[in-house]
Amino acid sequence: MFESITNIFYNSLDAIFMPIIKVLPPAIAILVIAIIVSLIVNIATKLLVDQEKVAKLKKEIQEYQIKMKKMAKNPEMLEKLQEEQQKYMQMSAELMKMSFKPMIYTWLPIILIFIYLRHVYGFGGVYMELHPNWNGVVVYLPIILSKILLINFWHWLGSLIYKGGFKIVSNTALGWLGWYILCSFATSTVLRKIFGIK
Repeated sequence: MFESITNIFYNSLDAIFMPIIKVLPPAIAILVIAIIVSLIVNIATKLLVDQEKVAKLKKEIQEYQIKMKKMAKNPEMLEKLQEEQQKYMQMSAELMKMSFKPMIYTWLPIILIFIYLRHVYGFGGVYMELHPNWNGVVVYLPIILSKILLINFWHWLGSLIYKGGFKIVSNTALGWLGWYILCSFATSTVLRKIFGIK
């Protein structure tokens, strides 16, 4: 039963993504998938969250924080501002609630995409079946960028979580997961600007 559901899931996503995966190198294919996922997430955010209200709440909270910093040396004024603290805590809670709203609808598709990418690009996955000599490296980053992004640390953490599988071939190498996260972060940032998401 579970196996048949898994097969239906993989076959459905194969129909959508396999043409991309077979034609493009892993780095470009994963970038395209990250763009598609980021697009879905940002459209959901745009439709589900009142952007004007978010901007207004952020502005008011920021103004309150500036006031708090300015009045830190004035006990009388600080006491007055602390009376308003409850109001701003409620505003912060509302802002957080609004930011979580799209996640209710998008977290499941994102997790399913992760599962699918692992099925394709993980050790012994579909891509490895198509390219048996593939070492799991999706992209090599410039040395300076790999140091900024703490790639050594992520490799070390990955070695604790994943036993066996692909070996670390370089301190500048990224596998499918690292590259997807990087692409997802970059594309999401750009799309948020385009959609005017606060």
